[in-house]
This record gives sequence, C-alpha cells and structure tokens, in this order.
Amino acid sequence: MAAASRREPAHQDGPADPAPNSDLGATARRNGRVSEPDARRDSGSAPPQAGIRDLIAAYPWLPVVLGLLLSALGVWCFTGLTEQVYQGGPLVRLDEHLLRVSLELRSGPLVGALAVLTWLGDVLVVLPVSLAIGVLIGVARHRWSPLVLLALSSAGTGLAVYLIKIMIARPRPLVVDAVVVEDGFGFPSGHSAHAAALYLMLGVFALRLLRTRWARNALFTAAVLAIVITGFSRVMLGVHSPTDVLAGWTLGASWTVLLLSLWLFAEHLPRLIDSLVARKQRARD
Repeated sequence: MAAASRREPAHQDGPADPAPNSDLGATARRNGRVSEPDARRDSGSAPPQAGIRDLIAAYPWLPVVLGLLLSALGVWCFTGLTEQVYQGGPLVRLDEHLLRVSLELRSGPLVGALAVLTWLGDVLVVLPVSLAIGVLIGVARHRWSPLVLLALSSAGTGLAVYLIKIMIARPRPLVVDAVVVEDGFGFPSGHSAHAAALYLMLGVFALRLLRTRWARNALFTAAVLAIVITGFSRVMLGVHSPTDVLAGWTLGASWTVLLLSLWLFAEHLPRLIDSLVARKQRARD
C-alpha cells in the first residue's frame, strides 16, 4: 500500500488546560487591559466603602427629612413635659426627689466651679458669642448664613422661653435652698435652652466647616459637654428643677434643628429645581 495512513487525533476527556491565572493577569497588566475589580482582587485590597458624606451627597433630602422629624419629636416631648408640670404629674414628684439627691452631692469646690460654668448659658454670654462667631465665619468663609442662623436661634429661643415662663408660671424650687439668686419663673430653664440652641448649632457648623476629623470631633464633643454642664449646674445650684432643665434642652435643640433643616432645604432647593428642569427637558426630547 503506497498511500500513507492517516493517524486519528487522540480523544481527550476534557478541555485543554488553560494558562495559569497569574500568567493571564500579568499579561493583562502588561497590556494595560486589566479591569479595576480584577486589579483589586489580584492585590487583595477591599473595595472602598461609602461614608455618611457620600450618602448625604447621593440623597441631599435625607438630612432635611430627619431634621424635621427630630424637631417634631422634640416638640412632642416638650408638650408632654409642659403638661406634666402644669398638671402636677409624676415627674413633679421625681423632681423633688432628685433635688434632695443634688443637695447631698453639694460641696464647696463643686458649687464654686458650677457657679462659674453656669454662665455658659447666660444670655449675656450667648448673644455676644453667637454674633462674634457668626461674623468670624462670615469674614473667613464669605458665608453669612451662619450669622443669620445664630441670630435667629438666640432670638427665637429667648422669645419662646419668655412667653412660656409667663404662661406656665412655675415657681423656682422650694425643696432646696438656692446657692445663687435668680428671679422670675422656673419653667423652662433659659440657661439650658440657650446653651442647647447655641452650642448645638456650633457643633453642626464644626462638622460642616472643619476639615480634619479630630478637630470636628473635639469641637462637637466640647459643645455637647457645654450643654450638659450648663443644665447640671442649674440643678446643683438649686435654681431649677430637673424638668425645667430637660424642657430647656428640648426647646433649644428642637428650634435649632428646625432652623438647620430649613437652611439645608434652602441650600439644596436650586439644585433640585435644576434637576427637575433637566429631567423635563429630556422627557420632551
């Protein structure tokens, strides 16, 4: 037989062995065609995670809605406290017990320190500090909305405290002797309300304007401590009941959160209008 015999290819049970992954990855990286997820998988690094600021940037209406809900919750709590005080509910008896406990905690150095720290919520300190910080931010950042917000916060809190004191007409605590002399009615605590309104707003400004995380955290923590110390001092000095302080905190914080929510809404409103107009134009096209 002169014709050459043809040899059939051997049968394979499975596909041919692919090239190793490392060789493929190296070749792709050399050619510049490796994708970003593959590069992260090869390097073993975790994908970046979104933070709170990314969430707010994606949903700018979220802080506004949360702020309005918190403000409404604060008004509801303040209404409940006012009803308890006006009708002589169980919280009034709790007030008397806590005042007696505070009397046992009094000491000379503590009372002396609190008599100074209580000025953090005095209107003679709050108003100048509000105006000074508002002007400082306006000059440094060329933004005058913080000054307007601080002025509205202080003025609105002072007016609300004055009117509610007259309507409720709750006397100062009679269970303990006051260390300092205060006139007028007790509910709500004006020092506590002013401290909550001012220092809470300053803490929010710190979170928005300061660049380093430690500075933001430090200033916000200091603002919270100033609010707490002011209210605590009013009880320890015997010039306010605990419900007076709690109502003052609730009133000042609710008013400030409402102002900040409206401010954020005003900031994002032009962007929202532009987005709606662009969407309407795309629908027409």
